Amino acid sequence: MSGGYTEKILVIDLEKQKINVEKTNLDDAKLFIGAKGLGAKYLIDHLPKGTDPLSPGNILIFTTGPLTGTHAQTSGRGTVVTKSPLTGLFVDSHFGGVFAAEMKKAGWDFIVVKNKAEKPVYIVIKDDNVEFKDASKLWGKECLETHNFLQKTEGKMKTAVIGPAGENLVKIACITFDGHRHAGRGGTGAVMGSKNLKAITVSGTKKIPLHNEKAFNEKAKEVLKQIQENSFIPIRRKYGTPYWVQIINSEGFIPTRNYTEGYFEYGEEINAETMQQRIVDSGGACYNCVIACWNKSSIKQGPFKGTSLIGPEYETIALMGSNLGLESIEDVAYVCDRCNELGMDTISMGGILGFTIEAYNKGIITKRDLDGIEIGWGKPVELSKLMEAIAYRKNKTTRLLGEGIKTASETLNAEDFAVHCKGMDLPGYDPRGVFGMGLAYATSDRGACHQRAWTVRAELNDPELDRFSFEKKAKIVKEVQDERAAFFSLVLCDFAPISEEHCVEMWNLATGFDHNVESYLKCGERIWNLIRVFNLREGLPPGSDKLPPRLFKEPFTKGPAKGILLNEKDFENSLQEYYTLRGWDEKGVPTIEKLKELNLENYSKMVR
Repeated sequence: MSGGYTEKILVIDLEKQKINVEKTNLDDAKLFIGAKGLGAKYLIDHLPKGTDPLSPGNILIFTTGPLTGTHAQTSGRGTVVTKSPLTGLFVDSHFGGVFAAEMKKAGWDFIVVKNKAEKPVYIVIKDDNVEFKDASKLWGKECLETHNFLQKTEGKMKTAVIGPAGENLVKIACITFDGHRHAGRGGTGAVMGSKNLKAITVSGTKKIPLHNEKAFNEKAKEVLKQIQENSFIPIRRKYGTPYWVQIINSEGFIPTRNYTEGYFEYGEEINAETMQQRIVDSGGACYNCVIACWNKSSIKQGPFKGTSLIGPEYETIALMGSNLGLESIEDVAYVCDRCNELGMDTISMGGILGFTIEAYNKGIITKRDLDGIEIGWGKPVELSKLMEAIAYRKNKTTRLLGEGIKTASETLNAEDFAVHCKGMDLPGYDPRGVFGMGLAYATSDRGACHQRAWTVRAELNDPELDRFSFEKKAKIVKEVQDERAAFFSLVLCDFAPISEEHCVEMWNLATGFDHNVESYLKCGERIWNLIRVFNLREGLPPGSDKLPPRLFKEPFTKGPAKGILLNEKDFENSLQEYYTLRGWDEKGVPTIEKLKELNLENYSKMVR
């Protein structure tokens, strides 16, 4: 047995209420690592071309990596892999907490869910034992309520649950883990809901196998020491991700009022310092994480007094704060909590709500269309009512909004101010302030995403880079995407400052493999190309790597990025440079030669 992997995949057939155990393919693991990469390999090999994401034929994969649940710092993370109902493309949605580590301790590298239960069910996994239970009394309950119920009835197990949005197949529905961590992007919760699966609980008692346990644990201690000595960790621990609110706003590219501006005049009211002073009670951490970046918060004043939550994070503050014109951290915390409990992605929800407010102000959507809800910038109560209407698909318009921003904007003939890439709403960094993020969003494997290549720090701090230029950005984006694809397959947290050398050493010590940094990064490149093949197979048309029209046509009127626009010719030149670096043709299709180089020749027929 190779360490790092349990070598077991639990396959759950909801229709037959039966399970099967498959063997993890270690030859694939050497090439695709685990989590994101190995999950992508399983998906392309097992999902028939053209499968409707919300049909029983789609498969939902909960994955771990070879370092999950070990002494490696931040090793509590897991990944949900499936075909996205929001984009129709590949999606891997990552989550923290403890669920993934517990899943590995129960003896499973992957949990694969297929088909559809006749009636709502939840699944209880205790090591090798799997039970199907009636979830009819849970159907309709919100996320934390569901988690608490399962904790009482099944014991202190780790949970993965959906809220009303997932049950109602809202295409931005998420899966909530352990009550407050989320696989947010791409509609994974809708896939779970389409299968009549309300929740999974898991507990494990097994030891995770390691090839060289003593050396691995020594290396993990060495990495821990380096993390503890990193100068940014105390800042991350004190403030969490909201640390970036002040910086991004002061630099002039925080999403504001549906990306019409990049500077928010109430930024001081929603930044990390204000959050610490007014709502944060204490901190917290995921499994085996010394960084401990959580903020446990509660609202102590105003109409939402008494609301408790974990967060909000930077992305939520940007997309559901400045992007919606909310003027206090209490307002942001309230709408964040409501979105989380209904079970929806706060990034996409912020994007959809911003789009809807603008459509409302332009007369495209009316008060009557929203059953009397009078929305507008800075209206947390009305926006929360609209979120609930979307989660429950209460009428024709809110059902349309629940289909996602791409479908809604096309239906309403309002594409000019729909801010998305490939159907996924942009995160909290407007590319008019850092051009590299524009290329990163356009080429992301799952639609607009900041995690695939976060160029912000380099563009702001590297004197050799001009943040208002595409020059030198293609190489940066390509290399970071490859590195992140490998890192998210191990799978560790993006906040952990762990070198590539240490990643490779821990992977080898855990598994007995013989990789070096070059082959590790080649795994990342291979994963990236395989996912591109999957997306092309599923109908991604040439020319899809593009950005929203607003970024090319409407400059900011204030802030440090005032007057800045992206230039379409410069963007296209950078995109072609990126394609060349990747070994893709001018339409963004991997060449047969590149696929052969990456040991992907078996998939070459899919790109012809």
